[in-house]
Amino acid sequence: MNLHAFLISVAVAFITTKAASISYEKVAPIAQPEAVTVSEKAGVKFKPQVKMGGGCTSFPAVNAAGETSSGLPADGGNYGCVEAPLGSQVYGRATWYKGVWAIMYAWYYPKSFMAIIGTGTHDWQNAVVWIDNPAVGTPKILGLSTSKKSETDYMKPSITTETFKSSSNYDKAKAPIQNVNGTSVKLVSTSILGPMFLRSTPAAGEFQDLIMWSQLPEAARTALAGKEIGDVPFSDANFQKKLGEAWPF
Repeated sequence: MNLHAFLISVAVAFITTKAASISYEKVAPIAQPEAVTVSEKAGVKFKPQVKMGGGCTSFPAVNAAGETSSGLPADGGNYGCVEAPLGSQVYGRATWYKGVWAIMYAWYYPKSFMAIIGTGTHDWQNAVVWIDNPAVGTPKILGLSTSKKSETDYMKPSITTETFKSSSNYDKAKAPIQNVNGTSVKLVSTSILGPMFLRSTPAAGEFQDLIMWSQLPEAARTALAGKEIGDVPFSDANFQKKLGEAWPF
């Protein structure tokens, strides 16, 4: 390949890569498909409801064409981040883990926060609902794990990397689980003095359209496997590792 052809190929690759990311507010959620398999039906049955109480609401991370969110820069507070104009999305992935059925639900945020201060572009939160068996008539919730940041960078001299350091990336609970409406756990996405995190709450929340990993179009699955959209907790590279961190038993 001569130099001219090489430069053209590089330019085309660059344009293609850039085209795969679109403005965060233009990413349309994927409509929740009809649940067909046992795993899909359990995913819908145990879908959490979430009250958005942190610096930013959740947004879709990727559309059906595989175009990912560009996210938001750290500066600017929560401007443009408090409402998803096209609606939001919850992503799911499920499997057996150490003899328990694990359903991970994940929400994407175009920027990360510590308290009310933006700290970076792209953020993910997730919850793992542990049930006994999705194939039985009345599956039971055995445990709940909600994600949190185990460590954060300092924002000012009085807040150091040790301030919010924890020995775990998850808060974990075993049955009986509190704050459950039928089969739906009630969660709040919030921040107090540190980064945004999920926790159980008695307050009712909202439901988003659920799309399971196996239901995603191939282009969307491929896009979520990359690093352009942040550290996706349910990607092939992270899923098993996250379940190990979330294990509550």
